[in-house]
Amino acid sequence: MIAIITAMDVELENILARMEDAQQVHRPGLFGYTGTLHGQPVIAAVCGVGKVCAAQCAQLLISEYHPAALFHSGIAGAVSPDLRHLDVVVARELTYRDMTEETKRGFVPFGGCFVADPKLTVFLRQAAPQSHLGCIATGDLFVHSQAEKDRLRQDYNALCAEMEGAAVAHVCAVNRVPFGVIRCISDLANDEAHGDYEQFERLASLKSADILCEAIRRYGEKEGAK
Repeated sequence: MIAIITAMDVELENILARMEDAQQVHRPGLFGYTGTLHGQPVIAAVCGVGKVCAAQCAQLLISEYHPAALFHSGIAGAVSPDLRHLDVVVARELTYRDMTEETKRGFVPFGGCFVADPKLTVFLRQAAPQSHLGCIATGDLFVHSQAEKDRLRQDYNALCAEMEGAAVAHVCAVNRVPFGVIRCISDLANDEAHGDYEQFERLASLKSADILCEAIRRYGEKEGAK
């Protein structure tokens, strides 16, 4: 089985539309659907916004469904000056942006840097050949200032910022579940971020989901044949 996590309903919409035999799952900490996607059994869940929600959902999916792989799809704010609205980022690694490096080194597994599974990363990149590969920075605050963008670029060489990915990656890494993360840019994380977000949220969500579905199709062709 493949697990899929999105933070919001709009990010799941295109995935759910492509699923067959979808059956709703709803209990404390978990809201989603089981079914098949391109012939692969999947559990696709909406975790809610923020690191705690993301981590709780990821652990529930892993504990109850024992997925062979977990994909996380959604939107993000651009940190790199090379990114524009609706550009796509595939995670090479993810880190927390609202935690000191000393804390990460002393108390967080893997020093707080979680490297995405190379095979799943290849499937995502094949599904989005023009995507950017690099670091995604996760924190519980919405980034909407040039100063914060500059800090994230300087400290982590981050391509984009969002609010769930590193928490999902953290849980996957601890449980030794391969994971891949894809984000589509909804805003430029600057003073105009809130307005841009409202304009591009849906388009970015649907694009990220489309690419994820194609990556799962490719995953099924390669891994499902083994």
